Amino acid sequence: MKTRRPKFSQSTLTPARFLGSLLWQAALCACLSAPPLTVRAQNGSRDEQGSAPAPGGKDAARPMPAQVDEQIQKLAFAERKKRMDFMGVVIEDVSRLCRLDETQQKRLNLAAKGAAERSMKTWHEQAQRYFSSRLKGANSDTAKEILANIGSVSFGGRDAEQESESESLWKDALKDVLTKEQIAQYEEVVEQRRQEKVDAYAEISLASLDNYLRLTPNQRKQLRVLVQDSANEYLDEVQRYWGNYFENGMLMSLANAAEDEELKKILTEKQFERHKAATANFEHFWDQKRKLRKAKARAAEKRKTKADEKDGEKSDANKKDDQKPK
Repeated sequence: MKTRRPKFSQSTLTPARFLGSLLWQAALCACLSAPPLTVRAQNGSRDEQGSAPAPGGKDAARPMPAQVDEQIQKLAFAERKKRMDFMGVVIEDVSRLCRLDETQQKRLNLAAKGAAERSMKTWHEQAQRYFSSRLKGANSDTAKEILANIGSVSFGGRDAEQESESESLWKDALKDVLTKEQIAQYEEVVEQRRQEKVDAYAEISLASLDNYLRLTPNQRKQLRVLVQDSANEYLDEVQRYWGNYFENGMLMSLANAAEDEELKKILTEKQFERHKAATANFEHFWDQKRKLRKAKARAAEKRKTKADEKDGEKSDANKKDDQKPK
């Protein structure tokens, strides 16, 4: 089948069209005579023609700090997404419980983004320290290899993605967006959840102690009070410190909030020694809490003593006034 060529009469082939035809033909000839384009493969090592990339590529010309910053930004993007995903769950929870309208949801979505971004501050600081430590003393080639082999790195605790919910920006937004009735309703549910978590943690701790030490019913009764009080006061700090770390020794260490003398009154000598050995890895945390509690008790006692002294001085002054002749 023959291809019919368009026929142009002298009247239709204007100078502008003639010039355009010449330019188009010149461009076509240039494309056909040019060498084939190469496309870099995803691994960045070879192109589609099978040849190695030219030396001194894009990364080679870029300063190392810029490459480190790019790597941190990649990791930060994934971390920020995790935090925003969690805040999406929180907003959905608030919306279900408080029946938010569309305007309230939009305002909370905006606040959630701000809280997630603000919570990333500590993450970025930890990331900078991590990369500085890993790349310290490394030459350019070694540094590039280290960066290339760094995969997903987690900074912060196991529950770092939930830090956004603790930001003051988010808490202030709840107060501004929700009505008083909605706030009361939400806080009631949140406190109920917290107490259920505390009770569950105390029960698991007591069960672990019983399984490891073989407690008598009376010992269980006494230790239940200790671990329940410990969970009520310290569970939030424990989870900030270790996250949801349900290792057996960690669970049993909840009893270590009490003084050793108090535990010795409940446990036998062998039980006490076995318990302290099993929870030795967590003793530093609880030792700090016991010292802090003692310091607070001493400070409270001093304040009480000063208050009593002032009351005594006032009482003496009043007596002297009463004894003055009228």
